Amino acid sequence: MSHSQARLRIPGYEVLEYLGSGARSTIWRLRENRTGELCALKRVVRQAGDDNRYFDQAINEFRVATKFDHPAVRKYYQIRKVRSLFKLRELHLFMELCPGSSCQSNRPGDIRQTARIFLAVADALAHIHSRWFVHADIKPNNIIAADDGTVKIIDFGQSCLIGTVKERIQGTPDFIAPEQVYRRPLDGRTDVFNFGAAMYWTLTGQAIPTTLPKKTDGIQLIDNLHVKHPEELNSDVPNSLGRLVMDCIEPNPARRPQSAKDVFVRLDLIIHTINRKNQAPE
Repeated sequence: MSHSQARLRIPGYEVLEYLGSGARSTIWRLRENRTGELCALKRVVRQAGDDNRYFDQAINEFRVATKFDHPAVRKYYQIRKVRSLFKLRELHLFMELCPGSSCQSNRPGDIRQTARIFLAVADALAHIHSRWFVHADIKPNNIIAADDGTVKIIDFGQSCLIGTVKERIQGTPDFIAPEQVYRRPLDGRTDVFNFGAAMYWTLTGQAIPTTLPKKTDGIQLIDNLHVKHPEELNSDVPNSLGRLVMDCIEPNPARRPQSAKDVFVRLDLIIHTINRKNQAPE
């Protein structure tokens, strides 16, 4: 047990393991004392001079995520506020423990495995959109896949109602949609773009160029982008799958698949076609 782990005390739980960290947060594996059930804890801690932005984001994450009920969406159980001298010092989000690893840290090497993972993601996004929300940060690091085939979408810190215009640019540069960069209303097609960019990276190991480059002196937006087709970078990618990915990352939302359900239907057909070809006699 690490020194920081030894000092962490969560009433009603045994702290088992540190799992990782994010912006102002750490993730832990816990066991509930009463039931023995395992769960994950996101601990958000105020640092000197911090405003409430990270707390607001965590509270938003909990409020949004508890509106969903889908096997490929991480469940959130409880939120606790830790105060000292009447000031909010920490937030604890108790969440479903998701076995497996992210597509970012363990990129699937098999095309069919990748397609199956993203089929589950498309189905989960259709559910999220049916509840009138946008995830707004789909990327390989937010897709967890386990050896038993379980897939989970995680991290709803940037999620918002359909039609929201963000006060500032939010998103991950390698996967961000143009409407996120230009702070236009977000809808399900924004997730379709993020989905396509995430699938492109997972299939090829390379990120698409986006409107918001990672390294700039100030923000120099780029609109004239050339994207290689996925099959140019990975010859195992079928043309039909490459076309779907390219359609998803169209800069103009009107030219993308208009819903995650549309993406699901196309991807499901592609998977059936791939399986038939693999089962055909030589």
